[in-house]
Amino acid sequence: MRSRSVRRRAYGAVALALAGTLAACNVEPTAHDECHAKLSAAPGCPAAALVVMSDYLSTQIALTTPAGDTLCGSYFSTARAEATPVAFALSGDVVLPSARPASGRAVVIDRYGTNVVSFLAADTGALLGQLAVGTGFESNPQDYLEIDERRALVSRWGENPVPGQKTFDEGGDLLVIDTVGLAIERRLALPHDDFPPRPGGITRVGDGAIVTLQRMSIDIRSMGDGRLVGIALDSLDIAWTLALDGLKNCGALTVSPDTTVGAVACTGYVDRSGVAANLEDSGIVLLDLTQTPPVEIRRLSAEALAGAPLQAELEWFAPRRLLAKTQTALDGDANNRLLMVTVDADAAEDAAEVLLEARPNGSGTGQGVVFGGMLCTPGCDATCLVTDADRGVLERFTIDGDTLTPLGPLGIRGTVGLPPRDVGGL
Repeated sequence: MRSRSVRRRAYGAVALALAGTLAACNVEPTAHDECHAKLSAAPGCPAAALVVMSDYLSTQIALTTPAGDTLCGSYFSTARAEATPVAFALSGDVVLPSARPASGRAVVIDRYGTNVVSFLAADTGALLGQLAVGTGFESNPQDYLEIDERRALVSRWGENPVPGQKTFDEGGDLLVIDTVGLAIERRLALPHDDFPPRPGGITRVGDGAIVTLQRMSIDIRSMGDGRLVGIALDSLDIAWTLALDGLKNCGALTVSPDTTVGAVACTGYVDRSGVAANLEDSGIVLLDLTQTPPVEIRRLSAEALAGAPLQAELEWFAPRRLLAKTQTALDGDANNRLLMVTVDADAAEDAAEVLLEARPNGSGTGQGVVFGGMLCTPGCDATCLVTDADRGVLERFTIDGDTLTPLGPLGIRGTVGLPPRDVGGL
């Protein structure tokens, strides 16, 4: 599975404050003449990749091969999804699910200000339908996980200050949605104490799902320690809760290729410019997934790995090797870095190798976060893709056992110059 809590400007999206309350709808499929891809893949492997390009005002989505070659530059976009009485325009705050949808449909999560999940035909990008998940407030949906042939979970980060006006309008929850009829079936409330739960990534592990709680205050000025919550998928009830004491602002759990180990990256609280409040709150926690609830194996310090906080997103490319990224402040004195992290249980010390470093801006200071979504396909195409908004390309690597070999960057053909931000399997 793939993580991008990122995958993901969860609470930073508040800065994009957009007005409007939306309702659910279905629309007739809208064909895209430019895209008629023939997709096929081995079982368990992605047939293609989706690449989200955005300046946070408008969005374009491209379809590529898992190795990054462009199939359709304008697969779906703000221009192609203009608002009508039965459809919602694509905003600039768009992400992809952290796990490839088993249905084979492309799914797009339109977050703060729009609060809509869109469903697309995989081979053409035709809009099949949309489901609004705002229910009268800024729900800020974060992730989407299909749990069977007709149901999925959607995590809603937002809190409704005046609930009770509409059905399912509380927020801070998981919605159970009907992915065929495009309707909300029920909500699952998540633990709420001194901090709202702020659910982010959702990960399937065996017969359950694990959701990450980021636990940020209503005024988004403070955070509690992260938590993982296990959901029993047979009953759709909370089965267990695991505290990640001492770590804040954590991303989705990511599962190793051999499915025995999980990893969670935590950034720590950061302000709107990306400055971390406390480096000690950032790191990677490794979990034994052969036990329920998972048992913590060990932690890797962000300070030891990078001398800087980490973004709350990881990607496995081998059983004990991860891709990670630094959390870099806008106009700071450091540049964003892509790291290869070794997580062997018997390693003498935490180890990370810098694979890429962003360029400074025109003033000689950091551009902030430019390395975004990551997609690795070990056992399939044996390729890793990383979106690089600095150079406007997909950075590519070949997986060779426990190492990565650079393939050289690729641009996305047929696009309007928007920087790539996210990538996911299809």
